[in-house]
Amino acid sequence: MSNQTAERVAWVEAEVHRHAATILSAADRCPPGGNREWDGLLALYRVTPQPAVDRVSEVMGRRMIRGAVPTEVRRALESVASWARSELQQLAPLLPTDPHLRAVEDRIARLGAEADRYESAAAPPAAPSVGSIFANATATAGQAPWQSVKVPASTVLVCGGCGAPQQTSLDFRCRYCASPMGATPS
Repeated sequence: MSNQTAERVAWVEAEVHRHAATILSAADRCPPGGNREWDGLLALYRVTPQPAVDRVSEVMGRRMIRGAVPTEVRRALESVASWARSELQQLAPLLPTDPHLRAVEDRIARLGAEADRYESAAAPPAAPSVGSIFANATATAGQAPWQSVKVPASTVLVCGGCGAPQQTSLDFRCRYCASPMGATPS
């Protein structure tokens, strides 16, 4: 019985690998957001596609250049993981210490990481650009940007004795000669 059980664990492992590869490959071949072929694949895994408006929103928000939306890819992979876990739960009592069973469970747990990698590949980060900085500088070069800004007049108090400027606000004694600030020079 344990040989058949071990073969069943190996079969579950192979199926997880095959289904994950199928999902990721189909998702990668899609135009941004998915297509009918992708919807058909989701139906096979009993995953309801997102409404079109949500797909478009996700594609635009992630600036996707290709592929099915990562939310649906993740849900499809979770469907495979759920099926595989239920299969392994039936086999676990028959192989309580089998390292291969634990390895397959670990493989199932890593399906989330595969979804993360897919997400990174489908929506790569945009390279920073300084083009808009130079375009803005060119467009506003002839304008006087501070023309409409009103700067209040300020007064600098000087010492009546030695002519030194006030060092500390609200200190009306010269720091150098102790004469009153703002007094008429003598």
